[in-house]
Amino acid sequence: MKKLYLLLLAAAITAPCMSGAEPTDTVKVINNPSKVTITKGDGKVKLKVDGSKDDKDYQYEYKVSADADNRLYAHESESGHMKFRYPFSRYDSTYKVPHWEVFTSDLMFGWGRHSVADADRDCVKKSMSEIGILNLVALARVFNQGRSRVSLGVGFNWHRYGLEKPYFWSRSEDGVLGYNKLDEQHDKHHTTLLVRSMQFPLMFNQSLGKNWNVAVGAVMNWNFFADYKNSYRTGKSDFSETTRGLNQRKISFDGIAMLSWHGLGAYFRYAPQSVMKTGWGPEIKNRWTLGIVLRGFPHHRRH
Repeated sequence: MKKLYLLLLAAAITAPCMSGAEPTDTVKVINNPSKVTITKGDGKVKLKVDGSKDDKDYQYEYKVSADADNRLYAHESESGHMKFRYPFSRYDSTYKVPHWEVFTSDLMFGWGRHSVADADRDCVKKSMSEIGILNLVALARVFNQGRSRVSLGVGFNWHRYGLEKPYFWSRSEDGVLGYNKLDEQHDKHHTTLLVRSMQFPLMFNQSLGKNWNVAVGAVMNWNFFADYKNSYRTGKSDFSETTRGLNQRKISFDGIAMLSWHGLGAYFRYAPQSVMKTGWGPEIKNRWTLGIVLRGFPHHRRH
């Protein structure tokens, strides 16, 4: 059969020895179970499921027993391997009770713009790009019958900033980030400033119907590393330079919002703070990004 409805079979089977038994009710819905075993003995009834449509290693167990006063006790357990199933792709009505869930989510690709101080407007590109994963791993509390979740996670992000031709990044002896202008004829000009961050998002996700989801939250970034790379060709000579140890802002905070359908969505991110510490480079701030996001999959959930 396509679906297995695990009713309170234990209550029905043990009804002759239990007075005042409760009416049966649906406990769990499992799609296409591989094997179902019901055992009875020692005043207990146990229902066990091995394998399901989404996970061949899935196991579910439901046990019912009665004490000396014919009071009914039930115990439920569930386990399975990591499943590549989007937790944000569809509302799952089988989540009857609040539970904890560990998951990976939100692979992001974005493009945006930022503001630059007057003295740098003709040199620093107004556009930027980013790539990252918001939740490399996250812990969520799922409630409201699976419709809502609050999560705290950790992820990584990479931001790229460029310069207009013919400028390239430079650093003074004091360590201040700046730029110089190439005076000679050159081609294959490429220059980029890359900031790497660990990000710690606190998010609220809400299902909107069966397939739509919206998420809002705040992100704390630890910008642990920054470097720039310049490369260009003059005549037949190629030049390349990479410099590390810049004075980027170590801690910054962003706001983020997402809207997704079937696990694929769009996001908007706003970062008001400057990329570099005050006085240590161009004043690049008020960054906003629009991009696409691929939501995630759960590792397991715990009731």
